[in-house]
Amino acid sequence: MKTTLPIITALALAGTAFAGERVVTAKTYKAPETECFRAKELQLDMFGQYSVGEGPNHAGPIRDHGWGGGVGVNYFVTRNFGLGLDASWLAAQEPLFRRPTTPAAIRGANDSTTIHNFSGSLIYRFPIDRVCVAPYVYAGGGAAVDGLQWASAHGGAGIEWRVKPQKLGIFTDARYTYYGDRFGRSDLGNISARVGVRLVF
Repeated sequence: MKTTLPIITALALAGTAFAGERVVTAKTYKAPETECFRAKELQLDMFGQYSVGEGPNHAGPIRDHGWGGGVGVNYFVTRNFGLGLDASWLAAQEPLFRRPTTPAAIRGANDSTTIHNFSGSLIYRFPIDRVCVAPYVYAGGGAAVDGLQWASAHGGAGIEWRVKPQKLGIFTDARYTYYGDRFGRSDLGNISARVGVRLVF
């Protein structure tokens, strides 16, 4: 009993001594995640493009292959939803069903052509800010012009990587473009791929 009393007294005094002190506990600090993609983005695209069809009667205005490039502008209303316009110019050959049929005309024919593509798209992207990557899907319509006018509809998917958040990106995508039924041939369409840089404002 004589030993217990001093111990209790010492503990009470120690508790009184620490009563006015603030005890600080360690907390783990987590830096805020960088928002690589934001709402109300205005984007300017510059890209190279390659287009290919299934064959001379199935590629719409293109026979075999088309090479070129173009420009585009996009505006994202929200972080996910945007609108886009693009134009591209492709060097290609006309499909065989558009070539002259008389021997004299065939000898003098030059089936090389430049195809002017204009299109508008609705875009939906899926931002992943921790790696600054955004997969996206898009669909829309437009026209191709090479002496004839071809109305078109398209759909596709792609991915963008932001080299600098909210400033500079690199993107690649692919689309299928459908031109309808013309010249008695159904299912005219082709597949295109694009690779480019994206300036963000």
